[in-house]
Amino acid sequence: MTDFPTRAERVDAIDRQTRKLIEDAERAAAMHQADLTEYACRILAGRKQRDLFFAPALFSNPAWDLLLHLYVATAEDGGISVPDCCASLSTPKGVVLRWLDYFQQEEMVVERTDPECTDQGLIRLSETSHLAVSAYLASLIALGLREEPLLTNPRSRMD
Repeated sequence: MTDFPTRAERVDAIDRQTRKLIEDAERAAAMHQADLTEYACRILAGRKQRDLFFAPALFSNPAWDLLLHLYVATAEDGGISVPDCCASLSTPKGVVLRWLDYFQQEEMVVERTDPECTDQGLIRLSETSHLAVSAYLASLIALGLREEPLLTNPRSRMD
């Protein structure tokens, strides 16, 4: 007769595995910020590239695309204007604005005055959101999930 692990043993194993993942993610989060920003850029590039192979609506995730875009803008430039944010995503402007409104309600983004154009604000991720995205990206790296290599456009090969 096979002995099955008790509930306590299963919980203990899950706890150990979770602690290891957290430790790995914390170690990876300690990576240089530029590495995580570059990783986020590559994820965005990969998501755009996927649209060459599949209908964009199939994998549509505007909230994630917006979070990644704001993550990169926060790290590189300290923020981005709402019009520039809308223009840089392949998501309808209304959808981007609704998600930005939601992010503001949840205090995931903060707005500040653009020093170069005082009548326009810049939005950036809040410190908590920036840390959360950093930890998530680092956890992907800790799991060995590196970005995929960029491929050529399969549609251009079919022409």
